[in-house]
Parts: sequence; structure tokens; C-alpha cells
Amino acid sequence: MADRARKVKFKPRRFVGAVAVILLVTFGADTVWRSLSNDEHHNLVIDGDFAEYPTMPETPQQENAVTLANDDSTSTETVGVENVGQHQLILSEAKVAEGKLAVYAPDRPVKSGYAGDMVNLLSVKNEYYSLYSESIQLESDAAEAFNQLMEDYNNDTGLSDFVVYGTNDTYTGEDSCCPESFTESDLGTSVDLALKAYGEVIEYDGLDDESWVVENCWKYGFIVRYPEGKNDTTGHSYCPWHLRYVGKVHSVIMHEKDMCLEDYIRFLADFTLDKPYQYKYDDVDYTIFSVKSTGESTVTYVPLSSSYSVSGNNKDGFIINTPKS
Repeated sequence: MADRARKVKFKPRRFVGAVAVILLVTFGADTVWRSLSNDEHHNLVIDGDFAEYPTMPETPQQENAVTLANDDSTSTETVGVENVGQHQLILSEAKVAEGKLAVYAPDRPVKSGYAGDMVNLLSVKNEYYSLYSESIQLESDAAEAFNQLMEDYNNDTGLSDFVVYGTNDTYTGEDSCCPESFTESDLGTSVDLALKAYGEVIEYDGLDDESWVVENCWKYGFIVRYPEGKNDTTGHSYCPWHLRYVGKVHSVIMHEKDMCLEDYIRFLADFTLDKPYQYKYDDVDYTIFSVKSTGESTVTYVPLSSSYSVSGNNKDGFIINTPKS
């Protein structure tokens, strides 16, 4: 029976091939196992029949920051709050009654003791006009503008015949050249005028060569507070001798639109922080808007890159002006 047994011949080539297959299968299984178990390196998520990289968390960003761009520049500004790139203003209720654009009346007078930065006009005046009294006080911005007004009047007419009869304390006696006083004069930004003639002081009626002041005072920030043809609006007849300083851009707009102060305040009431009035004058861009008072504290905003001025309207809110060159 042993003779019948088939002799098995050793074949080295087959042996080597079998070993190679075994090694290949073993190595492949180990590789797959390592791939599936090594989360530290591959961080795979297995879902059914496929694998994918998980969504990685976003790189933390600076909180509330975004880059804003326009045709001229790119800047990073804070967001997440309203009014990007603006400075917050908190206006007290008392400020409603203060300012160069406030409309005063007997029933809404200037607050007792309130006035701007006052100067003695005698100490700052130029040689182109005279004073009725050495103690006349005027708000400093108004004084500077009035000096320029009088100098240019002299340059154009050759005259220096105006007299500042009063400002915030004008004499209004029976023989006065300015027989009426105004509540707004207590603000310190009004100028009451008279004229020198033949050795005496006479009333200024806005006529003749002296009409130059009525016609040109708007270029210097002044208005004729009670202009001709506005009686129904101001409640007062034409009064050429009573000027009021409101600031140049405001006086320019009022002149351009033929507005008295009451007209102007009503006009600006339609312009808000979101939709302001834009005006360009003398290469300066002005943004002007009104803000309604909300009581004890009113919040509004102005651009970080601009200066600004605030005036109450002495009724229900404020007027903000932000010039930018």
C-alpha cells in the first residue's frame, strides 16, 4: 500500500507564492486596522459605506468685527450694534432750550443764567465800527464773525458808520434807536445796530449804502432775525437792525432757500440720522439732521471722523451738524 502511495514532490515556487499571499493579506488587514483606529492622525468619521472628514470648527474671529470697503478705502469697524463707525451722544433734556438755532419767544425764553462763551466786545473789536457802551458783551464766535463783517463792509463801501447799540442788554428806552428788546438776546448771539450820522447816533433802517449789511450778513453766519416778508411766520415785522448769529452754513442755507429761522427749523425736522440733509459749501461737506427729544436723556450718533455741533430748537429736539472737509 505504501508502494501505491503517491509521492508528493516539494515545489519551492508554489511554496514561495503561498507565503507571499499570506504576508500580503496580513499586511493589508493590519493597514486597514490602523487606518480605522488611528483617530489622532486621520480623524475619520465612518457613516455606513463611506468615510469623510468631519466639518472642522471655524477659526475664531474677532468678536463683532467686519471689514468695510468703498471706492476710496478699506477699514475695520465694530458691528453687532447699530451705527457702525459712529460716536454715541447722550443729550440731556435741558439742552433742548440751548443753542444758536433755538427759537425763543416770551413763553419760551432763554434759560436764566445761560449764555455762550462771552467776550467784552471792546477788547476784541476792530476799527471799522463803534460801540454805544464799553461794557457790551457778545458770544466769542459771533464777535469774530461780526469783526469780519464790518471789515468787509468798510472795504466795499468805504464806510465805518455802524454802532453796536446793544447785544444781550440793549437799551430800549423812549428815545432808543432800538426801541424793542427780544427774549433771544439773552443768549448773547444777537447784535442790535444803529448808525453814526452828523455827530449823533440814529436808527438803522436797512436802506442806502448801509443796506450792504442786510444783504450780506448771511455770508458771515448772521441772519436778519425778523426779515422782510416773514411777518406771519415770525410774528414780528421787519427789523433790519436786529441780527442774530446762527453759524455760517446755517445762514447760507437759509439765505439760499429764503427761510427765516422758524422756516429752517421746520425744514430740518424732516431730516433724520438715517436720512440727513447733505450740503456742500466752501469745499466742506455738511451733514445736518434733527433728533427728537425722548425725555431726560436722548441718544443719537455722530461720525467718528468728524467734528460736530449741537443746538436745541427750544421746542422738542436737537439739530446736529457734522462738517467734514
